[in-house]
Parts: sequence; structure tokens; C-alpha cells
Amino acid sequence: MSNALISFYHNLEEPIIIYDKKADILYHNLSFGKIFSNFNESTGYKSLIKLTYKFSYQMCFIRSEDVKTYNPIICALENDCNFSTFATYQKDENVFYYFLIKAFSVKKRYRIVYLYDITNELRTEKLKEENERLRIQNIEFASTNSKAQNQAVKMALLNRISISIRNELDIKTLIEKSLKELSIVFGANKSYFAEFNKEDFIIKYTYPDVYAPQIGEKLIYSKKITDDLHANIYSIQACIKEHDGASIPLLNSTTRIIIPIINNEQLFGIAVIFTPKKEITALERELLVGISMQISSSVIQASLFHQISQKKEELESAIKELKETQLQLINSEKMASLGQLVASVAHEINTPLGAISANNEMMASVFNHFDVSTLDILKEINSTDKEAIKRITNIVQSLKRFVRLDETTQQEANINQELDLTLSLIHHKIKNNFEIIKQYDSIPYINCYPNMLNQVFLNILMNAIHSIEEIKSKDSSYKGKIKLKTFIEGEFLRICILDNGKGISPKDKKNIFQAGFTTKKKGQGTGLGLAICKKIIEKHKGKISFKSGTIENEPDFKTEFIIDIPLF
Repeated sequence: MSNALISFYHNLEEPIIIYDKKADILYHNLSFGKIFSNFNESTGYKSLIKLTYKFSYQMCFIRSEDVKTYNPIICALENDCNFSTFATYQKDENVFYYFLIKAFSVKKRYRIVYLYDITNELRTEKLKEENERLRIQNIEFASTNSKAQNQAVKMALLNRISISIRNELDIKTLIEKSLKELSIVFGANKSYFAEFNKEDFIIKYTYPDVYAPQIGEKLIYSKKITDDLHANIYSIQACIKEHDGASIPLLNSTTRIIIPIINNEQLFGIAVIFTPKKEITALERELLVGISMQISSSVIQASLFHQISQKKEELESAIKELKETQLQLINSEKMASLGQLVASVAHEINTPLGAISANNEMMASVFNHFDVSTLDILKEINSTDKEAIKRITNIVQSLKRFVRLDETTQQEANINQELDLTLSLIHHKIKNNFEIIKQYDSIPYINCYPNMLNQVFLNILMNAIHSIEEIKSKDSSYKGKIKLKTFIEGEFLRICILDNGKGISPKDKKNIFQAGFTTKKKGQGTGLGLAICKKIIEKHKGKISFKSGTIENEPDFKTEFIIDIPLF
């Protein structure tokens, strides 16, 4: 800026400051120095900021996001647009100046601020008119600013509530958060949510928790309030009772606010808050509408999510049921095929077995016709054949008893005998390298499906044998052990089957009863065995579990399957 122009400003009566933005330098004329004598030119802009603390103003509408620029002097300095406002400057305790401050920019670099002294209101009529015009303009600006601020407050509160609840998909948590936010916004000392159930409002959640004893209480309101709530209209009343049916009055007159919550165009429930505020402002009334809509929207979202989750659970349940039915069909078909095979094999074996048995008895009857040496040999052969015939007969009978396809209803059975029957079927697998330990208690007969339980025992025993054989494949001297225990445990008959095989790894434990899961090599297992076992035990109203690793009081064993069957 030219020295001539600065010189021109220097001699003006009005206080003037010139701010060079690029150089961060302040210039002020003599009039400015006289009025603002405490201004320190050496500290420049910082001193000017301190000077602004002595300025005050009635209203000044300024569009700025920076809080500090709401001070008119700072705004005059930092804004690029033309600017004017009225401000009061207190020089000393009883000395005041009144200024009309005008500011404008020159060449986008210099900011010039005039401070017109209007202390003498009679200076000119024109100044009065200008003052009045600006006063009215500022009033209009203030009104607009007030409306904007109210709208901003409203949106901020709605946004806060929205952020708190919009991602909440659990209705209980959603309502509890909403009650908390409402209590904060309206300064409520108590709030609760009442679910609308056909014709009644029943309290379901409270805030704070100290009012939880009221859960389940029925709320009664006048027909007018009830009709308004159904029409999605909130209710605000000063009251001395929480509701028309309350027997105990409130300690003080309280403002009760009832907010309807709508779900699919139907009244879902109400949020009721009690605040000591005597007057609810227009802004707060507008806020109630927004809050009601926000909560209702979130409830709809949570309800839809709940419905989808419920459908998902139903589908998963149906798929699980289909899998279980498939397992049962596979098992039934397998057992039916086994039964037919056993019946056919038994018939084929029994015919020649009968002939061999008859011949064996006939040979025994003619022993007296042979000499002594020949007789001893024949008797030994006859005894061996007789034992073999008995063994074959027992095996055939065991197979026929095991498959028992005619068992469609429960029968009385002795579980100790059923375990022995199953052991007889796998005798060829365990007779040489396995030690079988039986620890049977004297137990009563129970009602059960013996053939199904035999299938469970056989599956667990075969798994135990397989687990032991995996160790024996690496250490041929390893001695396999299987222990069977039966005893009464409360109202259950407990069957325990233990083995000293390799055990069950921690990662496999959670899947052990899952259909299709197997730890055996491809082609060695279907993954259906234990899943079918679990279904069979559940059919008996019992339960099956297992332990693997360190087993209490059984240090020689690594895996234990426990089966509980009700005694009655």
C-alpha cells in the first residue's frame, strides 16, 4: 500500500487499522492510538487480539465455523468480505465508546477497518437512520441465527441418538439405550418402556435399573391419550400420578412425556419419561417427533433382523432334522440288510450244522465197537467237533439276537448281558492282544431297545480297538486294554467303556458327535457311527459324553465314553 494512502489514513479522525495479511503487520493511525492507548504496536496482531476482549456487542450474525471469529473485531480482520457491526468499547471503568465498525479488503492483501465513533447519537440524522437500519438487520440476522442454532441442536441430538441405536439389532438393548438417551436429553429422573399387548400397556424395561420392580406393571391412561398414541401422537402432561391406575402419587408435580413407538404401522409400545422440567420448548417438541420416528425405524430394523434370524434357525433346524432322518434311514437300511444277511447266513449254516451235529452224536453212540487206542482218538475228535459245533451255534444265535429286527417296542433287558453279547461278536478281534476288564455291578433290568444299544456298544468298542491298533502298528508289544463298567448313578444306569488307545485330540473333541466327521483314513470310516450312537441314546431319553486325556481314578486309560440310561 502506498505511503501517500497511509498518510491519508494517518490524519483521519476516525480510528483506523490496516492489516497486511502477507507480512503479518498492523498499521494504525493517530486517532486509533489515542483511543486505544494500551495497544502495543511491537506485539502487533497479538496485542490487537487482547484489545478485542474489551469489546462487546449486542448481536452480530457471522457465518463462520471458527468460534473465535464470532468476535466482531477478529472477524473484521480475518474475513475477506465487506463487514459491519456495532460494538461497545470500555476504555476505563466508566469510559465507554460506541463504534460502528466497517471493514473491507484491498487488493486481496490489505484489510482496512474503520471504527466510526457514534457515541454522540445526535451527530447526524443520517447516522441514526443507518443505525436503525443496521439494528433491524441484525435483529433479523439474530432471528435467523437462532432458528439455525435450534435446528442444529435438534439435528445434533437426533444424530447422537441415531448413532447410539441405529446399529443395534437386539430389541432389548435397543430400547434400553433409547431410554438412557431420552433421559439425558430431557433431564428425566425416571423412564420406562411399556409394550402394547392387545389392549394393555405392560412395563417391560426401566431406566435406571432401580425401577426394575415395576416391570410387569399395567399402565392405564385416558381414552384421549390412548387414541393419540395409536395415531402416533405424543403426549405431554403435568401429573401427580404416573398413570391413571397408579395408587401411589408422585412426590412432586412432574412432567410426563409419552412417546409412541410404531412397528409396521401398528403401535408397538411407548417410551414414558418423567422430567422435573415445567415447560417443554417448541424445539423439544419437534425433537420428540424425530426421536419417535428414529426409535420406530430402529425397532422395525431389529424386528426384521429377528425374523430373518428366526427363519435362519428354523432352516438350520430343518436341515439338521433332515440329516438326522437321513442318518436314521441309512442306519435302518444298514440294519435291515444286516438282518437279512444274518438270517440267510444262519439258515445256510444251520442246515449243514444240523447234519454235522447229528453225525457227531451218531459217532459217539458207536464208540463201544472200537479198540481202546482208536477209541481215544475218536473221542478226542468227537469232543473237538462238539466244541466247534457249540461255538458256531453260539455265534449264529448271537448274530440273530444282535439284529433283532422284530423289536419295535421297548423290552426289558439286562445291560451286563447285552455288553457280553456284543463282546462275543468281536471275540475274534480281541482274543489274543487285548485285555478285557469287566466291572459289572448288580443292576436291574431296564426298558430299552436292546438291539439299538448293542449297536452303540459295538460302535464304541470298534473305535477303541481301532485306536489301540494305531499304537500297536508302531509298537507290536503294546498291550491293549478295554474296560467295561456298569453301576447305578442317581436315577440313571451308567455304562462306561474305557480304552488305552491314542485318545481324542483337543481339536477333534467338539466335532466327535457330528455327522460326517471321522478321524479315520478315507474308506475306513463314514463319520456316522457316533452321530447314530448319540441319536440312539437320545431316543432312550439318555445322554452320552466322553473324556479324553487324564481320566480321574483311571490312570491306565486315555478315553472314556459314558452312557446314562434312565432307570424308569
